[in-house]
Amino acid sequence: MKNPKIQGRKESLIARELTIIITQKLEDPILKSVSISEVRLVHDNEVAKVYYSFIKFSGQDINREVVARHLEENEKKIRMMLASKVDMRRVPELEFIFDESLENANRINEILNETK
Repeated sequence: MKNPKIQGRKESLIARELTIIITQKLEDPILKSVSISEVRLVHDNEVAKVYYSFIKFSGQDINREVVARHLEENEKKIRMMLASKVDMRRVPELEFIFDESLENANRINEILNETK
């Protein structure tokens, strides 16, 4: 049985390191605005589900698909960099999932503002 405290620490460490790697270490301007909201380790730590969102600045022509493609293209490099930062027997495969919670919150906010 997994210890939830240890599991939580691993997830937090991976999230913190991924944020640094993606926004600072990679030289991909599209990924500079990516934010890691959560990491969940599944399948006995073999897979890390990485939930992310991004901020679209005015003048940028990027969308979910573009960001997802850039994350997938850099997945091996990100994983190698992560391996040098975390003390784990095996670095998990990374599965990037767009976090829709910020988008949903913005939609709710817009609806509430319209009803005023």
